[in-house]
Amino acid sequence: MTRDQWHREEPREVRPFFQAERAEASLTSSAIRLFKLSERSTETGFDLDEIDFQKLNISVFPTISDPQRWLPQDLKPDDLEVILVLTQTFLKRSEVLRRFTLGVESSPEKWEISRDELSEFAGGRNVEVSIILCLRSDRAPKPGEPFIAGHWLAKKTFALKSRATPTLFDLRTRTDDEWVAAGLPPKTLYYVEYAGGIAEELEDGGSVATVYIHIDAHNRLVSSSSLGDAFQPMLASEIVLSVLTESLSDWGDLDVIHAQSPLATLLRQLGKETSALKLQDLKALVAKPGRARALLQDRLSVVQALR
Repeated sequence: MTRDQWHREEPREVRPFFQAERAEASLTSSAIRLFKLSERSTETGFDLDEIDFQKLNISVFPTISDPQRWLPQDLKPDDLEVILVLTQTFLKRSEVLRRFTLGVESSPEKWEISRDELSEFAGGRNVEVSIILCLRSDRAPKPGEPFIAGHWLAKKTFALKSRATPTLFDLRTRTDDEWVAAGLPPKTLYYVEYAGGIAEELEDGGSVATVYIHIDAHNRLVSSSSLGDAFQPMLASEIVLSVLTESLSDWGDLDVIHAQSPLATLLRQLGKETSALKLQDLKALVAKPGRARALLQDRLSVVQALR
């Protein structure tokens, strides 16, 4: 089937669709199975090792509760569709893989995601698998109701996170003109803008830095799955090193950091299986960036990605 480009709608916390509030729980029972012989799960977050990604065999089980319990008064079942969206969070790449119309087509027992499809999303590394109940087509605007195709009433997202890839930053693109406007050369590849808070507890979904990448490079990485898979770990290691060096003034003099801080998470990710990297050891590494870079390249599987 032809896969459409899909762009995330407005953040959930500002959705003004109060007429559709009852629909928010309609996908709660939907589940996912990650491996061929594993049990299906309704959990939404999974931390996986590299060997786990090699064994992924994903099936998604969309379960929609009876529309009569939650359908807004002015909507009919066939005004809505359920779609399956894959999003690769590092490159902000999203695509619709499957869909069916509510009230017209039977709900599939499961959606299977092939290895070929998954290979275009870094093999599942740091991928979000979302089941979304949304509007099929545009409607006349009414207060409190969705009216644009793609406006969603309910969503359930399963996040597959790599233990080897730190999630410290948000990625954005810049054109030549935007680089110049920011006071940088037009063909800058990437730039890290540290915001703060790396040693403090962070709100869910927050980040300590914004990373800008040239839009041409971003588009090339997205359009070529093989290039993106190979280049992403190297780029990530350089970005994390930049975040660490730029944030050093926030944590370089600390003896203890918040256990739920991004820096504490990074120490666990950079350590060995049985123990986190010690804060003093990280300070010593960042004092010699070449050694910090070497550790990051090892932990982020840079060499393996080039095979």
